[in-house]
Order: sequence, then C-alpha cells, then structure tokens
Amino acid sequence: MLTYTVQQITSVSETTLEEGTNKPVVGATVTKLALTRRWEIKAADATGATLELSITAMRQQINRPGPADKDGKSTVDSSVLDSATPEGREQMAVYLNKPIATVKLDTQGRVVEATVVSGSADRLKAELPFRLMLPDALPGAGATWERAFVVKLDPPNGTGEKYEATQTYTYKGDNTGSAVIAVATALKTAPKDMAELPALVPFLWEGEVYFHKDSGRYAGARLTVKKEVANHQGEGTKFVYETQYTEALAEK
Repeated sequence: MLTYTVQQITSVSETTLEEGTNKPVVGATVTKLALTRRWEIKAADATGATLELSITAMRQQINRPGPADKDGKSTVDSSVLDSATPEGREQMAVYLNKPIATVKLDTQGRVVEATVVSGSADRLKAELPFRLMLPDALPGAGATWERAFVVKLDPPNGTGEKYEATQTYTYKGDNTGSAVIAVATALKTAPKDMAELPALVPFLWEGEVYFHKDSGRYAGARLTVKKEVANHQGEGTKFVYETQYTEALAEK
C-alpha cells in the first residue's frame, strides 16, 4: 500500500470583453485542493505492476467571482467540500474510499493499461500516476532522457483533438536517499486555434520529482505551471493559469 498526500493551489484568470462596450472584464477563480490518495498493489511481476487508486480524504475550496454588492463592487463566492464533515462525506460517497482507477504500469512507470470509474483514462497516459518515466539504465548526474506522449482533449475541453508533447527529465543528483529529477514539459506544436491552448496548459508541468532508489518507490514531487495565453478568444482577451502542486509519500 502506498499513500500520498497532495496539496495543490490553482489560479485561473480570464479577461473577456463586455458585450456592447468591449470593455475588458477580468474573472479569477482560485482552487485549493488537499487530498490523500492510496495506491494498492494488486499484482506485480517482472514486467511491472497493477495498482488500484482510491481517495481517502479530500478538501476542496473554490473561490469564484460573485455578484456585485449594493455598491456595485465585486464579491467573492466561496464553496468548500470537505470529507472531514458529514455533509462532505455524503457528497463524496460515490468515490471516497472506493476504487476509482486501475492502472497497469511497466517497470519504467509508463501506463500500459488503465480503466477509470468516470472520465477518460487517456489523462493517466499523458500525466503519469507517479509523475516519472525512469530511463533504461541508472543515469549519471546531468543526464537527460525524454518521454513522448499525446494529450487528448475530451469534452468539455474538446472533441477528441490530439496534440503531441514531450517531457524531458534531467537527473540532478541525490538528496537524503532520493534521486532528484528535474521535469520540463512542452508541446511539439502549438494548436492553430488559440482557443484550444488553455485546455492544454495544465499538462505543461515543470519542477522536480523524487525517487527513492533503495526501495524503488516514487517519493513525491514539487511541480508548477505558469502560462499566459493572449488573445485566446479574440483581440484583447487573455487567459492566465498558475498552479503549484506538492505530493509526498506519507509516513507509515
């Protein structure tokens, strides 16, 4: 059993043009997510392992633009979903402490097969469950290797469009028993339609992944995405996405 704690803060700001006046209107949403996810090893052999994912705890707070107050000033509409409360547990009953995905990984961490309870399993092939593809052999300091993958835009973000991307890994050295590996992600070709780019931005992770060499376990990650897309819905519009992601192997 492998248990990880995840903390993620995501800010999305979008500038649109007011109908009739063409004045810029900025709307920002901030999401704070904390969860505990558990991977249960169902089978393992020389070719890899099959694991089952469940969420055991989750708290999500979303702050959105609210209606203007009586003075015409903007307000913030905040909602919280927390599995620590009876109301939260009831709302999450469909997936809390239940298998939500089954994934077969090869020995390098790539997804061979995946099934999910809801949504598309394609995301697990683009965004690896353990954030890392290991190289064929243990690298030396400064060595790099790459993983090619495809991002598929499923509804509501698209209609199945596919974009090729590359993730580059750089072995930076060791820290307290863990290999420190830098990660950078880029699209091979930007979409011709700029309106599709905001849906691709969340896949463009950068940062560090940690791998415990003695145990052969993924130890965690510190990743970020910070991108700005200008004129994605016409001249004068703008999409700004920023997220910070931290994951750590929980102590037994």
